[in-house]
Amino acid sequence: MSKYRRGDERDQLLADVAEMYYVQDLTQAEISRQIDMTRSAVSRMLTEARDKGIVEINVRRPLRFDDDLEAALKERFGLQAAHVLVGQRGVGYDKLRCQLGLAAAAVLKTLLQPGISCGVAWGTTVSATIEALDAPHPLPVQVVQLVGVLRSNSHAFNAQALVDILAGKVGGEGVYLYSPFIVENAATARSIRNIPDVRESLEAGKGCDIVLMGIGTVLDPAYSSLYQGGHISLETLERLRRDGAVGDVGGVHIDIDGHPAGGDFNERMVGIAGPDLLAIPTRLAVAGGVAKAEAILGALRGGYTNLLVTDSQTAQAVLERDGGKS
Repeated sequence: MSKYRRGDERDQLLADVAEMYYVQDLTQAEISRQIDMTRSAVSRMLTEARDKGIVEINVRRPLRFDDDLEAALKERFGLQAAHVLVGQRGVGYDKLRCQLGLAAAAVLKTLLQPGISCGVAWGTTVSATIEALDAPHPLPVQVVQLVGVLRSNSHAFNAQALVDILAGKVGGEGVYLYSPFIVENAATARSIRNIPDVRESLEAGKGCDIVLMGIGTVLDPAYSSLYQGGHISLETLERLRRDGAVGDVGGVHIDIDGHPAGGDFNERMVGIAGPDLLAIPTRLAVAGGVAKAEAILGALRGGYTNLLVTDSQTAQAVLERDGGKS
């Protein structure tokens, strides 16, 4: 007689069966004998456990990299290193973002050393990188918020939340920038930057050893995280384009040659300034998707990143837009 009586919870039975099969590596026949049910009933319960979310199956596909494209990017733009994922045709942006996060997390893990200071911007690939990071041993590092906060419930655009998560994972200390990201005019932004606590945080950002950042685009509304997240209007996005911007790096808007662009947007921003960002020794940028090719090219030409994680289709597009194939 089965030890699971009528009064037992069904989900507990499903969890027990799933644990025997997936964790203890018992066969369905062995499980059926243990719980006194038929093998076909065990099979149905394993399916039900997956359908109910009691069992979640994750396949972590090994990442493959394109050595030729990495070498071409490194030589063309004088990078410290490039990591180019071999892209899979038909993969959506969400999956690509997760793959880029895994690759960037592996790079970031090698860079984080005791006593260093790591600056963090916001963005979906930054969030994916931090989420994927595995830090088994505590590291006494300082994690610095480089840009002000956007009004968002998403961790991807909440710089303070990202600093919290990364500092918690590595066992480090967070330095926070308590200000909005964008304000109505340059004068207000200057006043906020002069608030002692804000000024102190910005100074900490200038002294970072490493920065982790994404690269955003303004050319395609469908791939503009700032627009899709409701943080800027379509009118603002169009104005940024008219004023020569192709995207942003750590919130700093640039044109395709890497020069500051976007009208007064950069002056209205509260966060690390372009020259201070360029002075950080290791600038790890994580970005992919062909729609971001112009923005990535601008970041590379302007020297805003010297360590790039991207995908092969995007890397090829960047090289072609720079005036020649790899």
